[in-house]
Amino acid sequence: MIKTVAHQRYTFEFEPTVYHQLVQDYPSFAHFFDSFQQLHQAILLHKENYDINPYQDTAHKGVYLLGVQDTDLGIFPYADLVWKCSQGKPQGGNLRHQFYRSQMLSYELAAKLSAREQELLQICPVYLYMQSQSEQDFCKQILVMPRVKGKTLGEIPTGFTADFCQVFQIPSLEEIQQRSRFRLHRWLDPDKQRQLLKIQTAYLFRRLWQKGIKILSLNQKNILLNSSSASEDVHYNIIDPVADYFAPITPLYNLSTSLLCD
Repeated sequence: MIKTVAHQRYTFEFEPTVYHQLVQDYPSFAHFFDSFQQLHQAILLHKENYDINPYQDTAHKGVYLLGVQDTDLGIFPYADLVWKCSQGKPQGGNLRHQFYRSQMLSYELAAKLSAREQELLQICPVYLYMQSQSEQDFCKQILVMPRVKGKTLGEIPTGFTADFCQVFQIPSLEEIQQRSRFRLHRWLDPDKQRQLLKIQTAYLFRRLWQKGIKILSLNQKNILLNSSSASEDVHYNIIDPVADYFAPITPLYNLSTSLLCD
């Protein structure tokens, strides 16, 4: 169960194992809060040095992705972290919703996917959500999660691995290329390879939907291939599983294109 703690003008919500570690490591929540605020302020003073967002904020959402090495707090399973910080603008989305949505999807994947499917497809964990009621704070919301390193699906010209396609019953890019039902999709997009990857993602969207797992935000940018040198360790992580309804292109695309996916 998610643990919620209100302290001064801040509300913290913790993934259960992270909160358990906090209780083990700190004599009181006030001690943790002081350490958190010190790190928080140090990061914001030089946030440009921590910025790892590969995309420009053209929509002025006021959301920052900061790469942080945790050598101070010590309560997270991994030290290589991402702090997703929001100034609280309406177009920036609700990070609390992402926190709870990620937790729920972790449970859904564990309950509804087979063991092999769970090995190949995972949701990026979330550890902590903080909301500030202070007008002086630059960041009104902070979401802390592990930093998942790897290539996005959009950067992989061959699409999903053959093993992944077999397990989730998704056609290869070559098979999609031959299917006449997607002729219009390919014609509308001058970058035919990109369109094939989008269709392959729509197949995954449909397969998950059929299992009762609805992730409207699925796209080539939030599916990351995470692999080691051993082929059996290849798997995919879904990050940011919350649909952007200010620009609802991805949900509409997935819903419409999935109707053509058998």
